[in-house]
Amino acid sequence: KIQPASKSALPSAFWDFLPTLSEVAGAESPEGIDGISFLPTLLGKPQQEKHQALYWEFPSYGGQQAVRMGKWKGVRQNMLGKNAKDPLKIELYDLESDIEESKDVAAANPKIVARIQSIMKESRFPSEAFPFPPIDQWVR
Repeated sequence: KIQPASKSALPSAFWDFLPTLSEVAGAESPEGIDGISFLPTLLGKPQQEKHQALYWEFPSYGGQQAVRMGKWKGVRQNMLGKNAKDPLKIELYDLESDIEESKDVAAANPKIVARIQSIMKESRFPSEAFPFPPIDQWVR
């Protein structure tokens, strides 16, 4: 049912697989999860629900947080690093014009950076595996 050689630019994440496979199987997706089925996109249907933003974090490279919001990607790097100059600095990339994330455009887009910072703060759940700086330090 999926057209051969079809492509999609729909931003999605691993947590979207469970609701997608649940829908393929005709089963209900579990309640309380963040995933959205992307089956409509696979089938070429226009009524695809989309994430407002995708948030993730991981301890590699000294601890990182990231948000994908439309064409924008905001990243904090080296949050756990003892030698970090500014572990709360958000780098911003326009993925439509800079897929390689080579030009940080945060200074030119303070409103986008503020929205991404807000998503990072709202989405963050404290964890011993990711001992990032206390949340009260996240807003300057």
